[in-house]
Amino acid sequence: MVDASQRIDGVVPTSVAPTSIGPTGIVPTSIGPTWASALDRLRAWPAPQALLFDLDGTLVDSVEDIFVSTNALMSELALPPRTRDEVSIWIGNGARMLVERAIAGRFEGFADDINAATQHARADAAMARFRAIYQEACVRHTVPLRGAHDCLAHAHARGLGIAIVTNKPLAPTQRIIDALGWRAFVSAVVAGDSLSVRKPDPAPLVEALRQLDATHAWMIGDSANDVGAARAAGMPSVVVRGGYNHGNPVESLHPAPEVILDSLESLPALVDGITVASSQHRD
Repeated sequence: MVDASQRIDGVVPTSVAPTSIGPTGIVPTSIGPTWASALDRLRAWPAPQALLFDLDGTLVDSVEDIFVSTNALMSELALPPRTRDEVSIWIGNGARMLVERAIAGRFEGFADDINAATQHARADAAMARFRAIYQEACVRHTVPLRGAHDCLAHAHARGLGIAIVTNKPLAPTQRIIDALGWRAFVSAVVAGDSLSVRKPDPAPLVEALRQLDATHAWMIGDSANDVGAARAAGMPSVVVRGGYNHGNPVESLHPAPEVILDSLESLPALVDGITVASSQHRD
């Protein structure tokens, strides 16, 4: 469970006085207890050389395009349409699991279904069509979440490696990155079909580190998959509220992330609070 002290509210943490912007970045002019506690937890880890970002629900609001694409497939399969709320809860475990949940009409998918073998075959056969539908639709309504662009630009300007580590397939992930103008910031992409496993397995995070030639990183996400993968990979996690954690509040995450942010707008100051201090210590 998450302690209240792990949460940083609002655009700028409520416990922090106004920040100053100097040659070394955004630095709080006075430190309140919530902000100081977050920094203390992150200082228990080596300063990051890279930031690994989840995509859906962390950097982008993509649910509308996924919802429309899912129901386009349901229509072709002569199945009832699913609600937007249902689809948003089903996001997070890759496209194949989303299609399974949509066909089954429930989060558990085909688990305990006496016709599971037939249903799995049906879902497998539908995947090519779903990929085609979503690839065409994936940038129609998908938009950056608050603070996402500035957060990526800030990390890039600080010389940090940036990777997208997502359970979404690679093709729509790359299209979204290009459509939002983030190609200059992102040096590595590990997607749901890049490896044989997905988050919460740590392998995608380890692969991102390899591609970035980095040893130490933070995982920035919105769900249990991100926190679990980070913990297994031996790195801290920062969770952003309001994403697609299967409808569950991030305060209930176990294991708990090091920090919860209300939006990515607070992340640059958090990064500078660690990396600037680390740089000054080395100097």
